[in-house]
Amino acid sequence: MPSLLSLLVAAALFADLPGHVIVAKTTGNALLIWDATPEIAAIVSAKLSDADAEAEIAHDALRVLAEGLPLTARANSIAVRVIYERTGDVSPVYGSPTFAGVERYAILTLDARDALSDRDRWRELDSHAPLPHWIAYQITGRLPPR
Repeated sequence: MPSLLSLLVAAALFADLPGHVIVAKTTGNALLIWDATPEIAAIVSAKLSDADAEAEIAHDALRVLAEGLPLTARANSIAVRVIYERTGDVSPVYGSPTFAGVERYAILTLDARDALSDRDRWRELDSHAPLPHWIAYQITGRLPPR
């Protein structure tokens, strides 16, 4: 069970990121779960193309990983699972969209040694630059219609 101090440290590390980050595992194959619901909602509102939306989400997942490095320093690999809340029809009773489940949109994985050494200066990548080939980024779900 995580200590109160580690929960406070995690909350402070991810304070500037859209959505919420859950630190699921910090050693071995470390896992950060990023609830990107606010970012996905902004993408839908802005009507971004799939390519622009995918690039924005991938680069923000890298930001999540970079912010989480102090917590995952003893890991062999670090993964960021990107999820978001799907919405359904508008409830006639409450007048707001209903919850339709969680979409597991993507997973980004890096070897911890590459992440900690800042291989190819990955932390400073321009948001329009393609991800380096050694960063595994797999889209496993779909974005909402725009």
